[in-house]
Amino acid sequence: MKKFEYKKGKAIIRTLKEPKIKKKKFNIDRLIYFLILIGLFFWLVSFAYKKTTWIHGNGQMLMEKVDVNFTNDIRVKDIFINEGQMVNVGDTLFNYFQDDFDSDASLVLRGLDRTEKRDHDLQELSKEIQLKYIELNHLKEQLALLISREKQAVKLVLLDVYIKVQLDDIINKKLQLQSKIKLLQSEINLLGLQKKYLIKSPGGFMGTGSNYGNAYISPIKGVIGQILKNSEEACYKTENVMTIHNEENVFIKAYFNLKDIAEVKEGSMVYVEFPDNSSSKGIINKLYIATYEAPSEFQKKYEPTERNILAEIIPMNKEEIPEWGKYYKLNLKVKVSKY
Repeated sequence: MKKFEYKKGKAIIRTLKEPKIKKKKFNIDRLIYFLILIGLFFWLVSFAYKKTTWIHGNGQMLMEKVDVNFTNDIRVKDIFINEGQMVNVGDTLFNYFQDDFDSDASLVLRGLDRTEKRDHDLQELSKEIQLKYIELNHLKEQLALLISREKQAVKLVLLDVYIKVQLDDIINKKLQLQSKIKLLQSEINLLGLQKKYLIKSPGGFMGTGSNYGNAYISPIKGVIGQILKNSEEACYKTENVMTIHNEENVFIKAYFNLKDIAEVKEGSMVYVEFPDNSSSKGIINKLYIATYEAPSEFQKKYEPTERNILAEIIPMNKEEIPEWGKYYKLNLKVKVSKY
């Protein structure tokens, strides 16, 4: 047998190279899945929060306005203002013809009739004033006699010739005469004012000095909206000449679901969301007793028409009124907190 010999020396250890582990690719599907779950979670939380905390409704921004129209057909003569112009109470906006579209000739004739009537009224007033002055002079003469009688009566009472009752009777008559004189002087002053007014008022037109039949005076302070008629244009009784908007009286008409009738209360604070994503705060100023149909843009298509609670909302901060006015006739979102 071959003899076994142990070899002395350095041992050689053979090693194997570990294979490189490939990095896993980014799993986009899993990320999308988690994002959908997170988004769904937040949507559910937001939905539950809105349903349990807020009452939502639709609103429309409005402002007080006057539609200028007439119960009879008219013909506009001259318009003195433009769209967007500010006007005050008492400003003359336009003049017009009435009475079945009168011609200029008929207007002149009626102007002459009014002049004659004015002159006649002036004559009657002058006569009445003269008669009042005659009566006044007569009362003053009576008063002067009573004053002299009163002086004599005082002396006679001191001499025990007259009794005090006789003096009191003279004093009472004097006081009555003085009251009549004051009343008569007031009547004369009033008649004098009427006479001045008739003298100043023109015969053809009362109030503005125009040569035409009538003038329309602004009943409110505001801004002129649409002017729907031009000078020398007819306006029938079913039409408007123009509109006047009162920018100081801005409000929202808001429509809420009937199921929220117990939550929507007068005096509640309302959050208003405007179309440009800005927001503001308002207060429910008035709740209407009856229910109303919301405008068509607030109704769901192909579903029965619903009736809604109608509320009027005004700005909480009066300084925001001009800002609210910029959204006139626009639709808004409103919400009221349940707590």
